[in-house]
Amino acid sequence: MPPSPAQDLPDKLLAEGERTLAFFESLGDESWSRQLYSHDAMWTVRDALEHLILAETDLMTIIADVAAGGAGAPEGFDVDAFNRDHTGHLAAMDRPDLLTAYRAQRARTAALARGLSNNQLALRGRHPAMGESSVADMLKMIYLHNAMHIKDVKRLA
Repeated sequence: MPPSPAQDLPDKLLAEGERTLAFFESLGDESWSRQLYSHDAMWTVRDALEHLILAETDLMTIIADVAAGGAGAPEGFDVDAFNRDHTGHLAAMDRPDLLTAYRAQRARTAALARGLSNNQLALRGRHPAMGESSVADMLKMIYLHNAMHIKDVKRLA
């Protein structure tokens, strides 16, 4: 019998998290401070990693809410405002500390996923960016979100 989503997701989150860490660890110091986006947020590569940590931290609250039968993100949640208002909260952290914080957050996310049943993974609620989604899809979006930002960083090269 193939593994269930409840068994697969935590391992996938951890594996993709290690890939994300390896990517950011491989970047030279000159890349770390390069301007990644020039619209609204004006993020550097460093800011993108900070964003991944903060977004995942806050998304865990939403996922836990939906897994417990809640609605998820508030109606009218403004993703752009969240990104603008939250990036910079970890500005005092240097690169090694951010990488450590990312690893710790991903471990917490995988632990949350590991504690969910297949029934909980099927529950649906509001994701801040995707709208109505299952808990499983919200968890998958975490590593897809990382891949999107990594792709943007690779375009700088």
